[in-house]
Amino acid sequence: MLTLENRYDRRFLIVHADDFGMCHSTNRAILDLWNRRAITSTTLMVNCPWALEAAAAATMDPELDVGVHLTSTSEWERYKWGPVLNQPGAETLTDSGGHFPPDAAYMPDVDPAIVRAEMNAQILLAKSWGLEPTHLDNHMGSLRNVHHRLLIELGAEHDLPVRFSIHPAYPTGDEAEIAALAEELGVLHPDEVIGLPFTYGEDQDYAFARDHVIGLLRKLEPGVTEMLFHPSLDTDELRAITDSWPSRVFDYDLFEDAAVRRAIEEEGIVLIGWRELRELQRGMTGR
Repeated sequence: MLTLENRYDRRFLIVHADDFGMCHSTNRAILDLWNRRAITSTTLMVNCPWALEAAAAATMDPELDVGVHLTSTSEWERYKWGPVLNQPGAETLTDSGGHFPPDAAYMPDVDPAIVRAEMNAQILLAKSWGLEPTHLDNHMGSLRNVHHRLLIELGAEHDLPVRFSIHPAYPTGDEAEIAALAEELGVLHPDEVIGLPFTYGEDQDYAFARDHVIGLLRKLEPGVTEMLFHPSLDTDELRAITDSWPSRVFDYDLFEDAAVRRAIEEEGIVLIGWRELRELQRGMTGR
């Protein structure tokens, strides 16, 4: 059990599957991994075409650890989504087709009030579908710029922990400020966040991906680490959506791999979900 007192006595790991709701192939993979207890959490993109299927599955299994994957980008060329809130100025969040742009380069130019309203609407939509979110994170790191404080503020407003690390793989320079804000508002976050590769080189096969994960596991530091990845089944649907489908299929297999499971056991790593952080935070805030 994770407590404030033992947080740094052990190596706690959140095995986290991103993009729940993105497509049917992803939903099937995530639900299968959850049923096999190969993952400990996931996070829902309420904007996406298969979000309702994901939400329905989550409401049927109250133990499923599901956060809200705050979304303001739509990265695939022929498979798109956009805002959930019809608000004045919503068009500043979209391209000419009414979809989110493919990356977050446009985000600094958007009125923070419009971003806040859209992100809050996504959280409220998830709740309206019957979900009790365990945390907040954001798709493609799109809030990690001028809107970084918003992520922490929404975590405080909804009393949810957030995906944030003071030592990210790609620093934005405001980590100390954001960490101080999180502490001030009583918002918990992991000590480390590790994202598995979105793509692998042509000479990097599944064995390379497996060995990479095992190496990361053996180097975990005490505290709470989130390891995130993007599993999907190998289907015509997935291949039609993205050329990066092989890495998503690798991700589906990795945490059911006997060698990976053995490394977790040998290292004495304690698997937890985001729910443990949420309950720890709510115990601090008294809500």
